[in-house]
Amino acid sequence: MEKTNYSMLMEEEIKRIKQNSKKPTLLLHSCCAPCSSSVIELLLEYFDVTVYYYNPNIYPEDEYYKRSKEQESFCREYFKDHNIKVISEEYKKEDFVKIAKGFENAKEGGERCTLCYKLRLEKTAVYAKENGYDYFASTLSVSPLKCTKMLNEIGEELSNKYGVKYLYNDFKKKNGYKRSCEISRELGMYRQDWCGCKYSYYERIISSAKGFIFDLDGTLSDTMPFYETYSPNLVRHFGKIPKPTIRDDVRLLTSEEVCEYVVKEYNIPHTPEELLKETYKQLENLYGKDGKLKDGVAEFLDFAIKKGKKICIASATAGKFIEMFLKQTGIYNKFEFYLSCPDLQMYKDKPDIYYLAAEKMGLKPSETIVFEDAHHAVITAKKGGIKVVGVYDVCAEKFTDIIKENADIYVESMKELIFE
Repeated sequence: MEKTNYSMLMEEEIKRIKQNSKKPTLLLHSCCAPCSSSVIELLLEYFDVTVYYYNPNIYPEDEYYKRSKEQESFCREYFKDHNIKVISEEYKKEDFVKIAKGFENAKEGGERCTLCYKLRLEKTAVYAKENGYDYFASTLSVSPLKCTKMLNEIGEELSNKYGVKYLYNDFKKKNGYKRSCEISRELGMYRQDWCGCKYSYYERIISSAKGFIFDLDGTLSDTMPFYETYSPNLVRHFGKIPKPTIRDDVRLLTSEEVCEYVVKEYNIPHTPEELLKETYKQLENLYGKDGKLKDGVAEFLDFAIKKGKKICIASATAGKFIEMFLKQTGIYNKFEFYLSCPDLQMYKDKPDIYYLAAEKMGLKPSETIVFEDAHHAVITAKKGGIKVVGVYDVCAEKFTDIIKENADIYVESMKELIFE
């Protein structure tokens, strides 16, 4: 079957347009200013161009408005003699979430992307129809990563549906992509390095790392509720009333230090060693029998290994309990090694434990990703120059905003990080 030359179709349409004295109006959907640059430059001679910025796929929200402002600034300053109108829609991520449902883990360029193209082009076609534009088109084909055939087939379908002419195009041709890069460099434009949606953003970060460093409690395992209730319950067991702040007071302490704290702070008639002995019995049950993997963990570990990632654990839990849990849940052999903060006397108020993990994997810290549910550990890793995935845990809900603010990615389940 003969391949359609969409660039030639556009040239033929422009020849017909040039026979008329008046320029037709064109509503040009733009994904971002850099991609629009050479396209607008090309079309201005033949069309009265209006730029339409509608991209609900972009993640996060501040990225959407950052690109929107760049688009408006570019059109205003670079084409100041043409007075190009830019229509920027409000951020409506729910539009994208709705069409992406069921395709969250599809690889970039797959079915989710097709639906996303159609969403944005259809919104453009509808606006063009309602506001009397002669043509509509999109800058998307300027990218070498986009399927030109698919984009034009969607445009043709929408043209027939809404009765607005679609301008066939392949804007990357005739050095269109090269020219867009030249303009971007010339103006020092902000040029993002992912398509826009959170799934492509996640894929980019996950794919770029060579090794993963996992916390255990609350990240891989569902064991954090034990620690949330243990210290106040221990105090109540001896007829004392725990302070409202007790959990925060002991959050960064080891089991040994918690027992010492409780004995001293609440005048408990037992030695820390006696409390610790009872604590260890409970921990043996927790890690050796009752603890379970969190949702998506097993699948993500298999995915990571399949992708050739090195994986290890750096946990605030004692090494013998880490080993108990890994063996009990059948994932012991998946990890290259584990590091225990109390065993090494290295804690997560400093990034040294993560640096050591990277070194043992033969990697630079910048080549790894840390997976953490605790806000203080997320902050430590991030300040240490390491990319971080914040993982939801019910016990850290009150710190969700802090985690999201500091982590590169935040997920409720590790299934969100698996792509085809």
